[in-house]
Amino acid sequence: MQDDELEFFEEMLASNELLHCSTCGEDTLHAHEEIIDVLPVGTELKMQCIHCQTSRTWFDWTPPQSARAQN
Repeated sequence: MQDDELEFFEEMLASNELLHCSTCGEDTLHAHEEIIDVLPVGTELKMQCIHCQTSRTWFDWTPPQSARAQN
């Protein structure tokens, strides 16, 4: 595998999260579709279930880098 292919796959994996899907009823990988809002306390994201392709919003409570730097 080429270095650029490996980097691409690592980026794809990094942009997915294992979340409980309310449609599937299982813990499945969810891909980041869109950043809806960035707040000082976290980020609101639109996530898509890899298994059933449904989308939902998700709030990541990790403060953004810029908010952490100000504290």
